[in-house]
Amino acid sequence: MAWRHEKARQRIRQLIEEAPQVEVRRFADEYMPNYEARRERLVASGEQVSPPLFDLGKGSAVMVDTVQIYIRITNYDEYRIEEGRETHASHERALRFLHLYYSACDRVIEQTSAQRVDFHGSRMHAVVLDQLGTGVDQQNIAEAFAFIRDFRAVAELANQELANSEFTARFRVGVDVGPCVAINNGTGLEQEPMFLGSSANHAAKLAEGEQPGIYISDRVRALLNLPVLGIFEGMQDLDESVFDRVIGSLETLVAPTPGSLDPLGIPEALVEAWRGEIRANRVPDPTMPRFVFHHKEPPLSGIDYAELSPSNSIRMTLVSLFADLSGYTAFIDAAIRAGGIAEAVRALYVIREEFQNVVEEDFGGRKVRFIGDCIHALLAEGTRTETDDRSSVTQGFLCAGGLRSSFGICQNELANITSLGLAIGAELGPTPVSRIGIRGQRSVRLASSVASATSEKMQRDCKDNETKFGPNARRIMPTALNDLTDARGAALGLTYDDVSTSLSENQAYKPPAYVRERVTGENTVPRAHFSRK
Repeated sequence: MAWRHEKARQRIRQLIEEAPQVEVRRFADEYMPNYEARRERLVASGEQVSPPLFDLGKGSAVMVDTVQIYIRITNYDEYRIEEGRETHASHERALRFLHLYYSACDRVIEQTSAQRVDFHGSRMHAVVLDQLGTGVDQQNIAEAFAFIRDFRAVAELANQELANSEFTARFRVGVDVGPCVAINNGTGLEQEPMFLGSSANHAAKLAEGEQPGIYISDRVRALLNLPVLGIFEGMQDLDESVFDRVIGSLETLVAPTPGSLDPLGIPEALVEAWRGEIRANRVPDPTMPRFVFHHKEPPLSGIDYAELSPSNSIRMTLVSLFADLSGYTAFIDAAIRAGGIAEAVRALYVIREEFQNVVEEDFGGRKVRFIGDCIHALLAEGTRTETDDRSSVTQGFLCAGGLRSSFGICQNELANITSLGLAIGAELGPTPVSRIGIRGQRSVRLASSVASATSEKMQRDCKDNETKFGPNARRIMPTALNDLTDARGAALGLTYDDVSTSLSENQAYKPPAYVRERVTGENTVPRAHFSRK
C-alpha cells in the first residue's frame, strides 16, 4: 500500500466520471411528498422507517431551512482522564458515560420534532426542520428549545434513577438558524446525514467553550425579538426565563397531537420505559462495567464497525487524524445563493471519496466518519499485540501528505474549487473504538480519546493549508520528519513527496518493512471505490 500520483489521478478521474448527477430538491414541496408515500409503504409492509433526510441517496441534495442544535458535554474529560492520564478503567467509564447520554438523546428525539444528525465524542448534533417551507419561525425555535429542555431533564433523571448519580453532566448548547443543504454520504450501519451551511458551523462554534448554558446566534435572537449581540462577540448564555417563555409559547402555537405524551411527562415516562428494558435485559445497565477491549492488529482498514459493540471494543495506541476543507462553508453558502448546489455537492462527494481511498486503500487506515467537510481517520502500524508508535507517526505523516497531494489533484481536475484549502491535524495516543447508544441502525461508531481531541484541535489551529502534529507525535517522530515542521509542529503545504523524500534521504532512519512499502512500494491497480465495511 502506498500513495502514487498517477494512481491517485486515475482514481480521481474515475470518481469524477462515476459521480452521480445531483438532483437538488426543496424539502417541503418536493422531498416530503415522496418521503411520506415511501413511509406509508414501509409501515404497511412492517419495515423500518428512517427519519426524513437520514438515508438520502448520493445523487440527492435537499434544500431545507433548519434550526441547528449542538449540545456539548463540558465535563467529559472528568470521566476520560484519571489522575492526569488515560487508563483502561477511565476509558471504560468514559464510554459508559457517553453511552448513557447518547441513549438519552435518541430516546428524547423519538418523542419530539427534532432529529439527531450525529454524535461526535462529547458533542451531539440535532436539527429541527421547517416542515412547511415558509422559513424558520418562533414555533420551530420553540420546538428546538423543547427538545433541549426534555433532553436535559431525561439526562438528569436517567443519571439519578438508572446510574446512581455516577455520571453527572454539564451541557453547553449552541443554536443557530438558516438554510442548509442536506446530503448523505453513508450506507448501511454507516449512515452519515449531513447539513452543509453556515448555520450548522455557527451552532457548533457556539457550543464550544467551558461555560455551560444555552448560546443562541443573532439570527435566533432576531426571530425572538431579543437584542442582537454580535454572533460571537459579547456572547452570553440565554436567560432561563426567556428559554422557558419561548417553550411556553409552543402550547399556544401548536395543538397537542392525540395520543402523544404530555410534554411535562416525557422525562418520567422515558426513564421508566428505559428501566423496564434494563430489567428485561434488552439494554445494558448503566451501573455495570461492560466494555471489553482488545488490540486490533494493523492495518486498521480491517475494522468492521458492524462487529463492534461494548463487549467487543478496540483500545490501542494509534494516530488520530482530522482533515478539514477550509473555506467550504463560504463555498456552499455562495453555491446556495447562486444556484450552484449540484456541482458543489458533486465536488464534495469526489473529494471525500478520494480522502477515504487515501486513508484506507493507500495507508491501511480507517475512516471513523465525515463531519461535514472534514474526515476523521485512524492509522497505526505494529504487530498483533502492540503498536509501533514511531512507525505509526511516520504513517500519519505520509497519509497527511497523501491527502494533501490528492487534494491538489482534485483542485486540478474539478472546476471552481481553487478557493478551498486543506487543514490537517494529527496526534498519537491510546484510543478506544466502539459502537454505543441505542442498538441497531441508530448505534454510533466512536473513537474518542485525548489524542482524538488533540488532533481535532491541531486541525482547528492550522493556518491556511497547514498540517500540524500534536505533542505526543512530535516527541517521538523521526528527525527527518521533525525537520519538516516548525516549533509549533506545523508544516505549510506538506505533500506526500515532501515526506517520502525526507525519509528516503535520511540515512539514520531505518523504517520497518511495512513503512518502507509506504515510501517505495510498487504502484497498484487504481480503484475508484474502496470496499466499504
